[in-house]
Amino acid sequence: MKRVILSLLLLGAVFLMAGPVYAGDGSVSLRIVISPVVGQAGTEISVSGTGAESSQPVHLSLTERNAAAGSAIVETKVTPNPDGTFNATLSVPASTADGRYVVNVEQFNAAGNLQQFYWNAFTVGSCCSDALLPETGSVPGTPFTVTAVLAMLLIVGMSIRGVYAVAVKQ
Repeated sequence: MKRVILSLLLLGAVFLMAGPVYAGDGSVSLRIVISPVVGQAGTEISVSGTGAESSQPVHLSLTERNAAAGSAIVETKVTPNPDGTFNATLSVPASTADGRYVVNVEQFNAAGNLQQFYWNAFTVGSCCSDALLPETGSVPGTPFTVTAVLAMLLIVGMSIRGVYAVAVKQ
């Protein structure tokens, strides 16, 4: 019984620590729409976005699916309007092979840390019309949020295994 109570108290503490991270200054609001979502090499991709922080530039890039950070095929930067909207165009290079790509939009804070991001899938050619890849996405929260969730899972796992029961008995 002591093990369950201790585990619940620790779990509650983890949620209390993570609370401000979720509430923060409003959650991730950056969103984009691209047109078209399929095209040949040389296609102009129109990117329209909302929810950007007007004080920081927006970084847009076209990358291969599962590519490492910093490996953009093409990229540009735009300054958002005061209301957080922005528009840009990315040109798919003529030498781009058929396949699945991602239009990434990122915004960094003044310290250079990633503040928010969003992405949409773009297909070059007709190779992958049946491929399963979500069309859009972003990850809410921060690295601290991920750490808090992992800590919570560790606490739950340890309580099930009885580690806290041993610590309480000593």
